[in-house]
Amino acid sequence: MLKVALHERTISYEEIAEKVAPQVTGHTVRRRLAEKHLHKWIAKEREHLDEEIAEKRLEWALAHRDWTREMWRKRAIWGDEVTVERGGGKGKKWIFRYPKEKWHKDCIEPTAKVGERKVSQMMTGCFHGQKYGLFLPVFPDPNSAGGGVTARSIIHVYAQYDFLGIWKEMKEEIGEGEIFLIIDNARTQLPFMRWLRSNGVTLKEIPPYSPDLNPIEHIWSLMKAKLNKYYPELYLMKGPKDEIRKAIEEAVTFCWELLNPKVFDSLAESMVHRIEAIIEADGWYTKY
Repeated sequence: MLKVALHERTISYEEIAEKVAPQVTGHTVRRRLAEKHLHKWIAKEREHLDEEIAEKRLEWALAHRDWTREMWRKRAIWGDEVTVERGGGKGKKWIFRYPKEKWHKDCIEPTAKVGERKVSQMMTGCFHGQKYGLFLPVFPDPNSAGGGVTARSIIHVYAQYDFLGIWKEMKEEIGEGEIFLIIDNARTQLPFMRWLRSNGVTLKEIPPYSPDLNPIEHIWSLMKAKLNKYYPELYLMKGPKDEIRKAIEEAVTFCWELLNPKVFDSLAESMVHRIEAIIEADGWYTKY
């Protein structure tokens, strides 16, 4: 039973019984496997990896294995974009109730209509050590054929708020040693990356499909949790889309500022463990 379950991980208890011991029930198979501490769990979701990508991830991790916590804290600036959707990522609401109150109106959490949930605001942010860095709204590109956000939209934000000046100040502060900006190297980001390089910003590219190598991804989860805690009214907020986007922008900026600076610092330092985890997994999936 154990061998079949580990060989065919999605197989059901009943199917194992049919293959190995037709005379027993699926319940018996479940009990026998539990005795061996083997249970069924919901599969964790991660970016799709293949042999080629796993190899690139492993090579990158090995190349940075000697970087210390202090190097990651001082030499890396982490940047990324996040889209905050009205009602998106809303956590489950736990309540006290008696069994018979399952459908009581005070025990129900209403959901937003599908069309209402699609109002969203994109934000771009970065951090360095214990410093927050930029966290600003990104708006649709007026020159885009589709009318959406493009790399030009992000360039506009970074130029308008003088990221290049901030970059120069950071370099002067660090003194010896080079600093790097680490951002998603997706194809849509290529014009933004070219603009950064043309203005003297040094980029360090991480392998594709590797959010576990950009700790700022964890910041987005923390920030959205605070958004759901402090601004539950956004979930069902009604009104013109521009007003809702503005409300999202203000709320999420406040939640960004609520984050403890030590969180940023510890996430930068976690790169040491993230890299070791990738090496141990031969470039495949990690817990991060």
